[in-house]
Formats: sequence, structure tokens, C-alpha cells
Amino acid sequence: MTRSYKDIMTDRRARLTPDSAAQQEVFEKAYDIALQVIDLRDRHGLTQAQLAERCGIDQGDISRIERGSTSPTARTLQRIAEALDADVRLVARTS
Repeated sequence: MTRSYKDIMTDRRARLTPDSAAQQEVFEKAYDIALQVIDLRDRHGLTQAQLAERCGIDQGDISRIERGSTSPTARTLQRIAEALDADVRLVARTS
């Protein structure tokens, strides 16, 4: 019987140590932010360099944020959001 990706990931998450689970959660949040930045930047038709110039952040930092390899500070997110005519806000979890 073929297992779905969702089933495999559910099993994998159940076996994670508490430290590994915490690291996984940080990664998933960083990746979610990355996808949102990429999507908004693309909607505005901007390159990473153009976005960096608009918000006064180094292009390398934009790249790291979009790769999910760094977690930006709240101030950095605010600057990016302002440059992309977006808001940074907390949203209640659905689960």
C-alpha cells in the first residue's frame, strides 16, 4: 500500500526529539516567511536588489530571508513590508 506524503511526515514528526521538533518548527516558520516575501516581491515585479534598495537592507540579507536560512527581526520585516506595501501582523492559529 502506498503511503501519502502527509502520512510519512506525520510519522516522522512523531519520532522527533523535543530539540529536533523545536528546530523543525523554527525552520517551517522561516520558510513560511520566505514564501510570503518572495510572493509579494514577485507581485510587485521587483528583483531582490530592487527590494533591498527600497527598504535599505542588503540584497544578501533579502536572499537569506527568501531562502529561509535566517529569521529576520521584527524591524527588518516591517521595513520589507513597508517596501512591498504590506502589513506585518499576528494572526490567530486555526488549530
